[in-house]
Amino acid sequence: MVRNKQVIEKRRIKRADQKGKILRAGEKLFAKKGFYLTTLEEIAGGANLAKGTIYLHFENKKDLFISIVERKLDILLKKIKEGIGEEGSPTEEIKKLTKVHLKFLERNRNFFKILQSLSKEYKREMEKELTERVIKKHTRYLGIIQHLIERAIKKKEMKPLDTRKLAVILIGIVHSLTINWISQGEKDSLSKDHELVWEIFWNGAKQA
Repeated sequence: MVRNKQVIEKRRIKRADQKGKILRAGEKLFAKKGFYLTTLEEIAGGANLAKGTIYLHFENKKDLFISIVERKLDILLKKIKEGIGEEGSPTEEIKKLTKVHLKFLERNRNFFKILQSLSKEYKREMEKELTERVIKKHTRYLGIIQHLIERAIKKKEMKPLDTRKLAVILIGIVHSLTINWISQGEKDSLSKDHELVWEIFWNGAKQA
């Protein structure tokens, strides 16, 4: 009985290790070459595994691609939730949130490159899967920001503007700075720009 449990646990650990290697190799290659030019053979080679092993964990290349994006969004959401609270000033929580987001993108630059590589055609092709597995998580993140903005408006810390649009604008500023950082060769630290992000957003949204 004990021996069977040990065998099962070893198999579980082995499968988790294999899956982690595939996800890391896929993230690196998709960021470098994009979805269409990356092959499962290359990913298997990058993970030092046989191609067939990939199919033990993922249905196909599309499933692997979405799983990578989904996994990273889960990590981002977890960090955001851990980094903010309900007790302090909502504007201070939004400021902390932008810092967490920038730091995450700096440490997970391949993830951002993958998001940027999604063409309109590919998004249409993947619409159902993206909606069910990825866009819902992104909407959840928008919801967190909206909630903080709503609290700030109630406390008269911010102007009574459209909360969803304000949330989209804030994320847009963060992503625009990240694109610029990557285009400039990823020099210096991206997360140090959180004060700039806040100044731009706050000067437009704060209550006079």
